[in-house]
Amino acid sequence: MMKFFTSIVTSCKDVAGKLRSIGGKANGIEFEGRQMMQHFGFVSIPKAGERCLFLQFGNVVIAVASDGKDRPAVKEGETALYREGEHYIILKADGTIAIKANGGVDIDGDLRVNGDVSDNVGKLSKLRDNYNQHTHVGNLGAPTAPTDKQDLGGVDA
Repeated sequence: MMKFFTSIVTSCKDVAGKLRSIGGKANGIEFEGRQMMQHFGFVSIPKAGERCLFLQFGNVVIAVASDGKDRPAVKEGETALYREGEHYIILKADGTIAIKANGGVDIDGDLRVNGDVSDNVGKLSKLRDNYNQHTHVGNLGAPTAPTDKQDLGGVDA
């Protein structure tokens, strides 16, 4: 028999990286150690105290949605991946991706960008152009030739 119900999560833990074990309390009924299934390619562990909507098949529950008080604002056609504390990734309707990570972003591997890289001061390409054109005053007081151009990593200048 299948049923939907809302519950306050009392516990949720990862069991050997293969499944989630969840417990909750709803309408005076408590449950513990139920296997929680999730969408393929997606893993999350709800916090104790989170209110969720569950779909139950026997002893297996699927966390369908939560009240998500910390959800980022999204517009029609947008999708967000988020967690509490205003950390999020939003696939925006205009084709851009917004990321907010107060603790920073760690990348394990190479980062390749087909476009400009900018920070709050300017573009990396402008820094590279200035470096490639700069000269020094030589020992005899005359300017030296421009430095060797910075490696563009296989990209034509």
